Amino acid sequence: MKLGGQSPKRMRDLSSLWVPPVYRRLLSADKAERDMVERCLIKVSCVILPPQPLLSKAVASDLEQKLLSCMVNMLDDPSKKVQTVKSWGWIVSLLGPDAVNNRPLLNKLIKVPEQMFTDLNPQVQVATMVSWKSLVDAFFPSQATEIVAQQTVISPLKPIEQASAQVKRIRLIMVPICRVLSRSRNIVLSSSCLSTWHYLLHRLGNLINYLPILEAAFGPILKIIFSFGINDQNKPLWSFCLNLFLDFVSSKNRVREDLCAPVNQNLLAQSCKHIKALLDIQHIKWLPWDISCFNFQLNILGIILKPELFQDIIPETMVIVMDSATEIFRFLLKGIQIELREQRAYEQVNECITNACKFAKRLLLDHVGKNSVIKCAALLEFGLRFMKVIAKELDHSLLASENIEVCLDIEHIKENQHAECSPKLSLPRIRSLSYMEMVSPAVYVTALSLSMISQYTGEFSHRDADELVSILDPSSDALENFHTAVSFMYMQIRRPTCNKERLKWLMVWNSFAKKMNSQIISYLETNSGLCYHDVLHQFFCYPILNFLYPKGISILLNAENSSESKFSVLQNLEMESTIEVYRSLSTNSCNSKFFSKVFFDGFYKYLVCTIDENMALFQANLEHLSEEFENASVLSALGEIVIGLLQNDQMLTYANQELKETPEDSSVCRQPELFLNCFKLANRFMKLSSFHFKANPAGQHQVTSRFFSSLSNFAGHLTLKEDVLLFEIIGDQLTEWLSLSIILYSEMQQGQIVVHLENLWLKMVECLKRSQLVSDVPLINQKHRLLQAALNRPHRPISVATASVCRVATHGNTTLHPGCLISEFAELLMHRRKALDSSRKTVITSNPTDLTAERYDGSVNVSVGLGRKRLKIMKYSTKPKELNKNRANMGISPGNTENRACRKPELILEMLQRKT
Repeated sequence: MKLGGQSPKRMRDLSSLWVPPVYRRLLSADKAERDMVERCLIKVSCVILPPQPLLSKAVASDLEQKLLSCMVNMLDDPSKKVQTVKSWGWIVSLLGPDAVNNRPLLNKLIKVPEQMFTDLNPQVQVATMVSWKSLVDAFFPSQATEIVAQQTVISPLKPIEQASAQVKRIRLIMVPICRVLSRSRNIVLSSSCLSTWHYLLHRLGNLINYLPILEAAFGPILKIIFSFGINDQNKPLWSFCLNLFLDFVSSKNRVREDLCAPVNQNLLAQSCKHIKALLDIQHIKWLPWDISCFNFQLNILGIILKPELFQDIIPETMVIVMDSATEIFRFLLKGIQIELREQRAYEQVNECITNACKFAKRLLLDHVGKNSVIKCAALLEFGLRFMKVIAKELDHSLLASENIEVCLDIEHIKENQHAECSPKLSLPRIRSLSYMEMVSPAVYVTALSLSMISQYTGEFSHRDADELVSILDPSSDALENFHTAVSFMYMQIRRPTCNKERLKWLMVWNSFAKKMNSQIISYLETNSGLCYHDVLHQFFCYPILNFLYPKGISILLNAENSSESKFSVLQNLEMESTIEVYRSLSTNSCNSKFFSKVFFDGFYKYLVCTIDENMALFQANLEHLSEEFENASVLSALGEIVIGLLQNDQMLTYANQELKETPEDSSVCRQPELFLNCFKLANRFMKLSSFHFKANPAGQHQVTSRFFSSLSNFAGHLTLKEDVLLFEIIGDQLTEWLSLSIILYSEMQQGQIVVHLENLWLKMVECLKRSQLVSDVPLINQKHRLLQAALNRPHRPISVATASVCRVATHGNTTLHPGCLISEFAELLMHRRKALDSSRKTVITSNPTDLTAERYDGSVNVSVGLGRKRLKIMKYSTKPKELNKNRANMGISPGNTENRACRKPELILEMLQRKT
C-alpha cells in the first residue's frame, strides 16, 4: 500500500504480478485475513482500476483453473455466502472489459449471484446487489462518462450495432434489479436496488439520453416504483424516483450551462437516508431530451397517475402526487414549445400535441369517473389544473392551428349526440358537436374540460367554475373555442338531466358571463364579425332556455327537508347572479358605438325569435310552475332584460333627443331600430306574464309590476312621432292586460299592477297628445278594441283618460260616428259594470231616441263603475222625429256634438272645472 502511494504508475504497470496473490486470499477460510485483504484492495483500487490487460488475463486464468469452482463450493455454506458475493464483486472488477469479450466465462460468473438474488436472507441479497455494481463498471468503463462534459446536445448514436450491444448489456444488469425490487418489502434491500440502478445511470454517461437506453435502463425501475403507488413504506423510494424523473423532464428547459440542475428539495427530504446521499456523489448529467422521448415520458406520467392507485390514498398524499404530476406535464409542454422554436420540427410537434390531448382525455375522464365522491373534488381541481397547463403553456396559434387535427373521441359527446331530445324545444342556429369529428387541439381541450365537468358528481363550486373559465378564456381570439363551449352547454339542455345538473351549468354560464359582460364592448370592437355576434347571441340566450326546459330550474320556495332547502338557496343565488348579468348587459346595450348597436339589435331579435319558436313550451312552463311556485325563473330572467333596457339612462336620453340623420348616415344603424326590438321584446314579455298571471292571479308578480312601472317611465320620455308609433307593437298585449283588469280587478289591486298600468296608460295618452297622434282618426279606429277595453275599465283614471282621447278623435273628424268605438263586447262589459256595483242604477229609455243617446253617452261616460255617488241623469222627452229633424238641420259638428254631450251632468261639471 505504501508503494502504491509512493509510485502509483509503476505499481499499476506491475499489477499483474502483485495483485493476484492478494485477491486469492478473499476466499480464505480465515475471516481476519479476508477482512485485511478487502481493506487493502479498497485503498489501492484507485491504482489498479480499471485493470491493465495483463491483470485481466491473469484473473481470467485463475477463474478458469480453480477460483470460480471454489466460489461455487463456498455457496453451500450459508455463513460464507456474503463473503463469497463480496469476493465475486472484486474479481469481476479486476477482470474488467475482458468479462465482456469472454462470453463463456461471463456466463459462468453470472451463475454465482443468480443464486444469491433469490436467497431468503436479506443481508445476502443486499450484499449481492452491492457487488452487482462491479459488473456495471466492467460493462461501462469510466471513459464513457468523460465525454458528457463536452456535450450539450444529443448526438446521433450512429452504429446501430453499438446501440444494440449497449442495450443488451443494460438488460443483463437490469433483470435481477427489477426482479428483486418488484418482490422486495424491505426498505434496505429496495434502497440497495435503487442505489445500484442509480450507479448504472451515472456510469452510462451520455448514453442515458438516447431513447433505446432510456427504455432499457431508466423506464423499468420507474414503472415498478410508481406502480406501487405512494404509501408510508414506499414514500421514500417513490420520492427518489420522482425526483430523478422530474430532473430528466426539466432538462430541456434549463440553461445549457446548468445541465446538472439542483434536485427537488421537497421530494428529497422525503427520501430515506440510504439513498439520499446518492444524488450528491453520483450526478446524472441529463442533456436536453429529444422530442422522440415525449411518448416515453407520457407513459411514465400515466403510471404515476393510474386511477387504481388513488383508491386508498389520503388527501395529503394526493396533493403531493397531483402537484408533482402537474409540474412534470408543464415541463413536457414547455419542451414542445422549445423544440418548435429551435428545431422547427412541425410534424413531430403536431404528433406530440395530439398525443398530449389523448393522454389528458384517458387520464382525466378515468380519474373523475372511477373514484369516490369524497375524492372527486380534489381530482376535479387537479383535472382543471392539468387542462390549464395545456391552455397556458402552448401558444394559442399552435392549439388553434388548422394543420393539427384531433379526433373528437370523447364518449360524453357521443352520449349527448344520441340522447333523446324534446321535439318541442327549438334551438335556432346551434351547431352541435359531432362524435369522432376532426377538430383543433383548442376545441378538443375545451370539449374535454367541459366533459370532465359534466361527468363530475360532487359538489360543484364557484371556484371550479371560475377555474374552468380561466382555461376557456372567452376573451381570446379563439372563436371556434368559444363556440364549442356554447354548443356543449346547449347539448346539456337537450339531454334530460336533474335540476342539480342544470344548476351546475348555470354556474358555469354565470362565470363566463361575468367575465365577458365587464368587457363586452372591447370584445365587440376586436371581434366585430357577425359570426362572433351569433355565438354571443346564443350564449346570452342560454339561461332563458335553461329555465324553460320541462325539467329546468325553478325557484323552490317550499322546500321541506334540509337538502332541498340548501339546493333552493343555491338556485336563488345563481338566479340573482344571472339577473345581475342581464342588468349589466342591458346597461351596455345603449353604447353609442356602431358595432355595439349592431350586436344588441341582433341579440334582441334573436331573443324574440327564440321565444316565438318556443311559445307553446314557454306557456306550458309558466302554467306548470304557477301551480306550485310564486316565481318563475324564465319570466324573471326575461323581465330583467326588458326592465334593464327600459331603465337605461342612455336609452332614456336617446328617447328625449331629436333624431338628426343626414343622408350620409343612412347606412348607419338608426337608434329607433333598438327601440323597435325593445318594444317587440316587451310585447313577448307581456304575453308570457299574462300566462303566468292567469295561472296564479293571487301571486305577487313583482317582475310584472316593475315592468309596467319601467315601461310607463320610458313612455314619458318619448317625443318623436315615429317613436310613439312603436306603442302599436304592444297594443294587442296591452288590450289583453286591460281586459284582464276588468275580470281580475281586485287581484291586480293587491299586486299594485293596476297602479302601474294606470300610469302607463296615462303616459301613453300624453304621448299621443304631445305628438298630435290623438287626432289621427285612422290610427284611433285601428285601435278601437284597445280604447274600448280601456274605456270600460273599472279604474276611473284610465277610463277618464280614454274618454278624452275619444272626444278629441271625434271632434277632429266630422264623419266619425259616435258609436264607432263600441265593440261587440260592449253589452257584456256593461252588464259586468252593473254587477260590480249593484247599487248603481242607470235609467235607460226604451224609445229609439233614448237608445241612441245612451249609446253615444256610453262612449264618453266617465262615471261608470265609480264608487262615489252618481248624479241623477236628466231625461228629455224629445220625440224621435224632432231629433232627426234637428240632426238634419244642425249637422254633426264639433260644437253641436259638445252641446249634446253636455246633456250629462257629470260632463257639465267637468267642463266648468276646466274653464275655471
